[in-house]
Amino acid sequence: MRRRFEDWTTVELGEARFDLERFVVLLPVAAVEQHGPHLPLGTDAMIADGMIETLLGVLDETRRVVVVEPLRLGASLEHADFPGTLDLGFALTQETIVQAGRGLHAAGFRRIAIVSSHGGNTPSIDSGALVLRRTLGLLVATGSWMRFGVPDGVLPREELAHGIHGGAVETALMLHFRPDLVRTDRIGHAVSLQAKLEARHAHLRAHGRLGFGWMARDLNASGVVGDARLATADMGRAIARHQAEGCAAFLGDIEGFDLSDLA
Repeated sequence: MRRRFEDWTTVELGEARFDLERFVVLLPVAAVEQHGPHLPLGTDAMIADGMIETLLGVLDETRRVVVVEPLRLGASLEHADFPGTLDLGFALTQETIVQAGRGLHAAGFRRIAIVSSHGGNTPSIDSGALVLRRTLGLLVATGSWMRFGVPDGVLPREELAHGIHGGAVETALMLHFRPDLVRTDRIGHAVSLQAKLEARHAHLRAHGRLGFGWMARDLNASGVVGDARLATADMGRAIARHQAEGCAAFLGDIEGFDLSDLA
């Protein structure tokens, strides 16, 4: 079976139409934005590319999963202070997701998984999923690669909590996927405002279960946070495999979901 949506022909989609409602379409969403002095602007999009390749390598051959080319631009308002950020905004990102979903619905698909490699896309993805549920009756499950976690013991708790942009995880993944683009001589440790908030306040945080609207510069003037010095290519390989296996299980759940359970 062809795993990549773009490899199908329109005739093949038409011939398979009555089977497509059993398939899961993975729609990855990324971003192009600043990632500090050591990572390229396309980091989120490149991580999406790498994660797709890793996922395709771990998917059971019986899984009915088709992967769409990633939406490479997204909602990046929090990074707009820095050159190179291409922000579509929340509304346009949501509308792009909705229009893609409408096209997939028209082709015969009824199950979509939207997985993001950029946290700022979450509001647009979640609202877009609801629009597609309300208007077309689709099952649209949402998440991010990071929500599948990392292998136990690979990084300290503080880094996982604070290094949300350009930290050890993203740097490790890029050292694995695209080491040629990592400026290793500019890797450093950018302490996040989040650490100060944890020390000063009982509940208030910039992000997490309780948070506030923040710009990347609020967390650290460099635009990144976390200790990228901890990153290695081997760590990136282990994280990619762990997240791909988690995503494969997620897609299996969606494939096995009984659509009649929806109202």
